[in-house]
Amino acid sequence: MKIAHISDLHLNTLFNDSNLLRVKKLIKYISNQSVDHLIITGDLTDNADESDLLILKRMLSKFGFSSHLNLTVIPGNHDIFGGPQKAIDIFSFPERCKEVDYDAKVHLFKEIFKETFVNTEVADEESQFPFTKELDGVVIVGINSIAEYSKYKNPFASIGEIKLKNFNKIDELLKKYSDKDVFKIIAVHHHFNKIKNTKRSIAGLWQNIEKQTMKLKKKKRLISLFQKHNIDLVLHGHIHYNEFYERKGISFLNAGASTVGYTGKSLRVNIINLNQNSMHCELHKLTENGEIKIEDLFKKEYQTLLRLSPI
Repeated sequence: MKIAHISDLHLNTLFNDSNLLRVKKLIKYISNQSVDHLIITGDLTDNADESDLLILKRMLSKFGFSSHLNLTVIPGNHDIFGGPQKAIDIFSFPERCKEVDYDAKVHLFKEIFKETFVNTEVADEESQFPFTKELDGVVIVGINSIAEYSKYKNPFASIGEIKLKNFNKIDELLKKYSDKDVFKIIAVHHHFNKIKNTKRSIAGLWQNIEKQTMKLKKKKRLISLFQKHNIDLVLHGHIHYNEFYERKGISFLNAGASTVGYTGKSLRVNIINLNQNSMHCELHKLTENGEIKIEDLFKKEYQTLLRLSPI
């Protein structure tokens, strides 16, 4: 199976319609790569506008990504709470977050992309997330990591959290695949590594505030769960640069710089090839002058049918 992974498109046709063309160019490129499935790990929009979600849905459908068989999407914090669009908005943004109906926004996101949730399994009838989706030899676990607004604990609505009840639901859903010969892939928005101190330029006051308030709470507990169930790969975004890393033997892949980021103006997509006993990922970069650069991110080969022992 060939999977494309992108994240953090931040579509915003009201305040930044130029990004619409970049998103369209990226999705068209992905379609031309003959991928079997596209996974988008949150922040599809920048300002949580329903109209932007609908525009993106139509665009994805135009290029062949319209059903549970070829598309998986999960929400990011910008899809629920939006974000400040001007510098002055920073001061009023927490109050705006306070007024958001969290459950209604999550429901709207799932309703808009309802075709992609067909044949998914949830832990109980009331749950929207987490879910599992079984494809050809691959199980995708979709997790909503967006924490609800809190005046003191999450004032900018960018922190991630998996509450204990949802943690247990993930565990319950994954138990079904304990003895199955399938690749297990987690799709989640928030990152699991520490934000690096780099020379990357972060423009504006909001980005500096957000950098200090976008962590994932209790991620060690989640990593232990991923170890328990022999997760092959965790896909995420949130931090705006592309990176492969490992923690406690689990492989993580960040695609947060698909259309925006600290890594230049190139469009980026991770292309993951899954064969019977191997997993190989390439990063495809589309530069402004039309040049395409491809680099290997990682390759893993496995000794056992159940992929319990990577070489």
